[in-house]
Amino acid sequence: MMISNLKNPKDLVICLKFLIQLSLTDEKSAQSIKSIITNHMGIHFEENESQVENLLAPLDDKEIIRLTIKSFLKLQNEEEANKKDILLMIEEIIFADEEVLPSESKFYDMAKKYLECHAYKVHPTVELFEYLNVLNLVSASDFANIDEFAEIWIKYMGPDIRVYHNEAFQNLKNLDLEEQIQKIGRDLQKLKDIDDEQKLSIRSMVEEIIFADEVFTDEEKILYDLLLENMDVKSGIEDFGKKMGFKEIFSEIENNRYFNIFISAIILFTGIFVGIETNESLVEDYPLFFHTIDQTIKYIFLFEILIRFLAKWNKPLEFISDGWNVFDSLLVLGSFLPFGSYPFILRILRLLRFTRIFRRVPQLRMIIISLIQSIKPIGFVGVILILLVYIYGVVGTTAFSKNDPVHFRNLGIAMVSLVRSATFDDWSYLMYIQMYGCNNSGYERMPEKCKSPSKMPIFSIFYFLSFIIISGLIIVNLVIGVIIQSMAESKEKTRKQEELANTLQNMDLIVKNIKSKNYEKLIEEIEKKDLPRLTSPKKPTKK
Repeated sequence: MMISNLKNPKDLVICLKFLIQLSLTDEKSAQSIKSIITNHMGIHFEENESQVENLLAPLDDKEIIRLTIKSFLKLQNEEEANKKDILLMIEEIIFADEEVLPSESKFYDMAKKYLECHAYKVHPTVELFEYLNVLNLVSASDFANIDEFAEIWIKYMGPDIRVYHNEAFQNLKNLDLEEQIQKIGRDLQKLKDIDDEQKLSIRSMVEEIIFADEVFTDEEKILYDLLLENMDVKSGIEDFGKKMGFKEIFSEIENNRYFNIFISAIILFTGIFVGIETNESLVEDYPLFFHTIDQTIKYIFLFEILIRFLAKWNKPLEFISDGWNVFDSLLVLGSFLPFGSYPFILRILRLLRFTRIFRRVPQLRMIIISLIQSIKPIGFVGVILILLVYIYGVVGTTAFSKNDPVHFRNLGIAMVSLVRSATFDDWSYLMYIQMYGCNNSGYERMPEKCKSPSKMPIFSIFYFLSFIIISGLIIVNLVIGVIIQSMAESKEKTRKQEELANTLQNMDLIVKNIKSKNYEKLIEEIEKKDLPRLTSPKKPTKK
């Protein structure tokens, strides 16, 4: 938007020139900044640019800063709409890049201070961002991620939120959720001192964040109430009641303890049933019974998947993002496909149903997750092993191909022989052929293939022992170490998830304790200040 009717264009150019100097821009960025300024100021910038450059040239940094502050003070006389446009132009310049320099952030604060322009409804603070971070953590919605929250934050607080968010994150990162809630419970009391207009704006921002996914969880309600109490404002939400639509009904069923016990029992029964089905004579004697049981199990699992999906029907991405949901859905879908002419595939699908027990038992689930997470690092260990086999294969082919054409005739056969040795399968047999020659060891049943016997006792011992130690011991220990590390990480992650779940269950009690301490502190303050006055004897009045 073009800024019109500027009273002090020269002073604005002084401020912008100082900002360009702070930005430490390259030629490309300088062109981009100039384009932004031209879009907002038009010819006013070019008309005053050379004069301002001559004015700033002889000045040192301190004098330029003083002159910039004076120019900002003169810009206070501009119309309110122009001051907002100036601030928006400065924001566009500073926050065009992802990285904002501390000097640029300071300039932005200076611009807001001296322009006396409030373009946004809420002034950001570290305490407010600590609260917003905890709200983000306890939110159970698929909307709960920083990027999507940031859009609402910028709408209410402006683009300079990164500094506050980073500082708030650093303050909270070493605290568990309970300690974070206790901290924001203490720090939110500072919001009582802000004006009523800002309080209402903060309340509106929090409500917009909470209802962005059209879900209002109990945990969000507790934090919402905590904010309102500390700001001393009334709720902007009329009905706190939890609506029991069909989605909520299915969610209740999905989380029901007895429903989950029933599904776990069916999964265990499925594993036993598949084992019984291997007795073909028994299946042939009672075909109707086995068919009925199989169909019943199939529809029970279909019913379970539908319940879990309908509980999240308005958030399908949340359902699909869970790998266990995808796995279970594929099994259910596969059981309804026409594999009648392929009984083996049907048997495998029925057997895979039993693997769903991994989801139900936390310890088994942790092991499976650890193995999946270790696939990538184990892959790199595998690359090292392949390179090792390749190098030793080239050396072995060069040294042993004439003496042992059966095992080292070419590179491919040599690598297969080495992989066999890496599994400790008769590796000494290969070593003895090279130590004593094919005419003395290994070729008794096929002497015609031993055409150029040779003995290499020292080299063959070094070759095979070094390969066995590296591949069979060091590589295997690396794989074991990777898996153990993955299990430790999964265990720690599971522990934190359990702590988070337990804290969420006890959030109401935690917040009540915070309120209790606040009341205790308030009582002590009142007793200390007002008790002497309240208990002092009244002086008798003169008649």
